[in-house]
Amino acid sequence: MPDFAEPLSRLIQEFKRLPGIGQKSAQRIAFHVLRHDRETAERLAQALLDVKDKLGLCSLCNNISDSELCPYCADSARDHTFICVVEEPHNILPIETTRTFEGVYHVLHGSISPLRGIGPEQLRIKSLLQRLDQADIKEIILATNPTVEG
Repeated sequence: MPDFAEPLSRLIQEFKRLPGIGQKSAQRIAFHVLRHDRETAERLAQALLDVKDKLGLCSLCNNISDSELCPYCADSARDHTFICVVEEPHNILPIETTRTFEGVYHVLHGSISPLRGIGPEQLRIKSLLQRLDQADIKEIILATNPTVEG
């Protein structure tokens, strides 16, 4: 016999799939959704759908974007001759908070990990090499994790 009604159990199970969310956190979030009105749940559901439907990758750097170019690549005030290479889109934020880097980025979407079957072919290295061929780049900064994979 389930502990909760089936829709609530299903919602808890879906929240548990999120990184860092265990059983107790999933239950707290599910009950939060249950306590609030339908409009709140609809806003949450629409925000989730919008992330899937309206976001893609920047055609130049592979950062998450809602248009052809991300805000960094579209900004003519940034120095496009300096490229900072990061593993994931979320790695850009800590660099931007320093307010010292005025170049652009290139997102690899992972790191090489032979044990997990991830090689250079699975990363966005080829598009980085194409950028180097097509533009006058002065400097590339590798801002990957200081690990063997990075």
